[in-house]
Order: sequence, then structure tokens, then C-alpha cells
Amino acid sequence: MSKVDIVVPVYNPGLKLHACIRSIRKQTYQEWNLLLIDDGSSDGSDALCMQYAQLDSRILYERQHHSGSVLARRRGLELSKAPYILYMDADDWGDQRLLDHLMTAALVHSADITVCNMYKVMNETAWPRRSNDSRYFKQKRLYEADEIRSELVPAFLHGHPFPPQLHGKLYKRELLLSSGLYASRIRFFGDDLFLNLEMFLKAQSVMIIPDILYYYRAGGATSRYMPHLFHDMVNGFLIQKEVVESHYRHQSYSHYFGIRVMLLNTLRTCLRNLFSSRLPEGERRSAISEYCAHPAVLECAGDERTAAYFPERYIHAIQNGDINYLSRLGKRDYQRSLPKKIVMYAIAKISF
Repeated sequence: MSKVDIVVPVYNPGLKLHACIRSIRKQTYQEWNLLLIDDGSSDGSDALCMQYAQLDSRILYERQHHSGSVLARRRGLELSKAPYILYMDADDWGDQRLLDHLMTAALVHSADITVCNMYKVMNETAWPRRSNDSRYFKQKRLYEADEIRSELVPAFLHGHPFPPQLHGKLYKRELLLSSGLYASRIRFFGDDLFLNLEMFLKAQSVMIIPDILYYYRAGGATSRYMPHLFHDMVNGFLIQKEVVESHYRHQSYSHYFGIRVMLLNTLRTCLRNLFSSRLPEGERRSAISEYCAHPAVLECAGDERTAAYFPERYIHAIQNGDINYLSRLGKRDYQRSLPKKIVMYAIAKISF
């Protein structure tokens, strides 16, 4: 019987899906099942999934109407039976020792969550690549109870370089089954972060190993226009406020500063995001006006310490609804991002 179920939401990954599935089939640890949840793909990925399911009895395939990655992962969890769950993205892949190292660490330390380091890559050549060089991955370490809440969870409130993604982490299935309240309030952007936030608050033990075992392909949907970005930004901020009030009231001043800075940083991303769309000028300006009038945005801009962190002109524009300035800022940020996007797209096309 499988000891770990690997859940992969599949939505139009194209031939990149080959690398993901092949890396799983090459794992040195063999007691796994792979659950491919096709989220209504239209690029032939369904046929590819079925071919692999016929080839390997450990691979299961189910198709659903396009509902998004959150529900696809949830469906995979519902179908799973193993005591441990690993999530992977359909265009990522794992080192052949990924399951072996994660499962060994999880079982030895009875960890609720086991985390490995990862490479951020552009294509199957795995070059250029970048790993997480932060203090979290300097050595193996088991965090327990209060240590998790004091040293790991704050990373989700301050944007520290602890990975907020679901991939690269092995979870006890029972922990996942009892979680999802925060993520249910997020449509797309940040669903990983808020599911992890909830689970890390509940976990009694988290094991971190410095081994670089997961290859995360950069780019994808988050580099395109996201219509729900502002909605998710605000809801995420409200979730973080609830967490601060419930778990960190004695340190609320510091944590409120962290989440307010995160919101106003993401607001700039929202402005840039508008220029990634085909929205008419009038709709963009209307959206910016709505952003400035939102109570959460005004709260953050109105906090003296938070305001001092940003250029005075930016804060003044938010507080006074200066649509012209914020529109120019969003357009400038978008234009500055184009050369990097072009280079990333070109590198992503390179393959074996």
C-alpha cells in the first residue's frame, strides 16, 4: 500500500508534464501513488495523463471541469489514502531522492510537515537556477510547537524567505484534511501561503532539511494578468490580521507592521497587473480608484510607521486618490518588467 500520495493538479502544462511524471517514476522510494487531477485541460494533457495511468498502476487519473488549482488539490486529497501527501506542480519535477529523503526525515522525527530546499529554474536544463540560501536551510532542524509559532509562522506575516509554497513539503494527510479555512477565502493568489499558514499554526513538529530536491519552474500564471489579485490581497491581509489578534497579541505592533508593508507592496503589484491586461483605460482608472478607497488600504497607508517605509509620494497618492500618479506608477512598473519577462520567456523555451 502507498505510504505517500503525490497530488498534481494539471491544467494545460503541455509537454512539460512529461518531466514531472518521469521524475516521480524515477524515485528511489517506490511506495507511492500519483494522483493526476486534470482541471479541464484543453491542450491534450488529458490524453497524456491517461497514457501514463495505463503504463503504471500507481498512477491514477481524474478529470474535472475547470475549477482552479485549489479545488483540484482538494479533490486529490479526497481521493488519497496514504498517510502522507506531497503536492507538485505539473510543470515542476523532483530529484530522484525527493521522496526518500522527505519520507525518511518525516518518519524518523514524526514530523507533521517536512520541508526540503528547492531550485528555482527556467526549464528542464535546470540552468540558470537558484536555491534558497536563507538561514532556514543552513542545517537540518526540527522545530516543535512554540518554536514553529515563534520562528516559522512569522515568515508568513513578514514576507521572510521561508518558502510559502505547498510544493517541496511533505504533509501528514490528517493535517491537510483538518485545514483549508483560510485558503477557502482566496481565489488564486496566495492560496499556498494561507493553507500553509493555517497548517503551521496547527503543527506540533516541522522538520527542515537543507537538501535541494525540488525543481520549481519560474513564470507561469503569476506572470500574467490576474483578475482576482486585489481581492486576494485584501482577503489575505484580513486573514493575517485575524492570526495576529488570535496568536500574537503580545507582539501585535511588530506583526501589524509586517502585514501592512506586505499589503502596500502587493498594491504596487496590483497597479502593474492592470497594465498586463487588456482593460480599457476607463476600467483601469476605476479599479485604481476602488483600490485607494478600500478600508484595508487606507488603514495601512494611514499607519505612521508603515507610511515611513514607503516613498512619501506613493502614500500621499493613495490617501488622496491620485489616480493619475498611481496609473503612471503602474504603467512604469509594467514597462520596466517587460525586458525581464522577455528574457525569462526566451530561457524557458530552451530545452534538451
